[in-house]
Amino acid sequence: MLKAIRNSLILTSILYTLLGVVLMLRPGSALKLACTLIGVVTLGYGVVRVAGYFRGSGSYDQRFDLFLGIVLALLGVFLLVTPQVLVSVIPVALGLYILVDSVSAVKKALDMKALGFEKWWISLSAALVLALLGAVMVLRPFKAVESLVVFIGVGFVFDGVYTLVNTLVADRLYRDR
Repeated sequence: MLKAIRNSLILTSILYTLLGVVLMLRPGSALKLACTLIGVVTLGYGVVRVAGYFRGSGSYDQRFDLFLGIVLALLGVFLLVTPQVLVSVIPVALGLYILVDSVSAVKKALDMKALGFEKWWISLSAALVLALLGAVMVLRPFKAVESLVVFIGVGFVFDGVYTLVNTLVADRLYRDR
């Protein structure tokens, strides 16, 4: 039993580490693959819903299946044809939020200056850095997401190596008993 758990942990750790390395070295390819998979699943689910309509009796619920199936199938095709749209929506939305929030932070920093706070410029600097990051996310969304994928890859590598080392050390300690 313990050997099976150990082997499972070792295999999982190696797979996490390999996934992390792939995400770090090929973030763009990983994103495109993820978008393609989402597009295929969405298209497939849409086709299943449309097929469900034609197998049914035509009730209201089944007409909704037809509508939903057509929408999902079209969305799936759209995602397959233009996968970068899915990838770019999230950072643009977050970037706009950060930009709006940074404008508020600049105002707060200027209020701090007017109230006589000595270190008001630290808040202003942080607000300007946030504004720059928000602008990058809006103007270069795919690069922002690629950077996030690399960061996630680093996390997977760290987790995989950490778990592998812990598993091997624990196994050695268990054997030495």
